[in-house]
Order: sequence, then structure tokens, then C-alpha cells
Amino acid sequence: MVRRLFVSAFSSNVAVTASALYSAGAAKAQNAPPQPRSRTSFPEPEPIVVDQATADRARGLLDAVTHGTFDRSELIPQLDAFVGPNAFPFGAKLLSALGAPQSMYPFEKRIMANQTWTFFRVRYPKEILTWVVGVDPANRITLLDLRRGPNNHIFDIAWRDIQY
Repeated sequence: MVRRLFVSAFSSNVAVTASALYSAGAAKAQNAPPQPRSRTSFPEPEPIVVDQATADRARGLLDAVTHGTFDRSELIPQLDAFVGPNAFPFGAKLLSALGAPQSMYPFEKRIMANQTWTFFRVRYPKEILTWVVGVDPANRITLLDLRRGPNNHIFDIAWRDIQY
């Protein structure tokens, strides 16, 4: 009986002490000034080698969308029919607000059955974005996408052949 009382009293004392310490720590943390939150930083991707014509065209397309001078005849017919008339003027408004790109380099290439996507890292004065250009085998545009992340698109027009 004495042993049981001792074990019960000992565990109760430990629980009360731990609870007091936790409460004091929580109160201290609540009264402390907020710590600045840092964004998760992923390492920059390594550049890859693409032909100069691909890199020049991607930069030209980005500039054309930014300045509102994009030639819709470069799109595949299915995408041209799908994209509304206000898409490129709206895109120019969004992209011109970012300022002039400071640098741009390719870092990934995805080759699918009917299109090739090339990913470019674009450094703007205030942020770093990804510019994706997709082309079909005839070198017509199937995708233009400026994004902060995989699910955060600033400007995105795309055609996907989805057959059920």
C-alpha cells in the first residue's frame, strides 16, 4: 500500500511540475515579440544547355508578352481558338509591372509525345520566377507560363490534348 501511494504521489508531482513548466513556457512565448518568418528557400536549379535559338525565342516571347506585341499566329490553332482576345493585353499589364528581367537561363527540358517544354529561371528586380515555353513538333507554341511555383501562375495559356 505504501509503495502504491508513493508511486501515485510521485507521478502526480511530476505531472503537476511539468504542467507548471509548460504553462510558464507558453506564457513566455506568447509575450515574446514575434520572430520574423523566413520563407523556405530552395537551391537555385543548375543551368542546362539548350540551343541558342531556343533561348533567344523564349526571351523574345517573354518580351513580346510583356510589351503587348505578341503575335498570335505563333500559337497552335487549338490554343489560338481557345485563348480570348483580352488574354495578352492582360498578360502585358501583369508582366510589365514586374519590371525588366535582369537575367534568364534554362534549367529543365521535358519532352513528351507531342510537345516539348523548356523551363527558364527569370530574375526580376524583386523576385525570381519560372518561364515555361511549350512547343509542338512544328515549333508552334502550346504553352506559355510565368509562375512563382507549380501552382502559382502569374500568366498561363496552355493547350493539352486530353482524350478520354
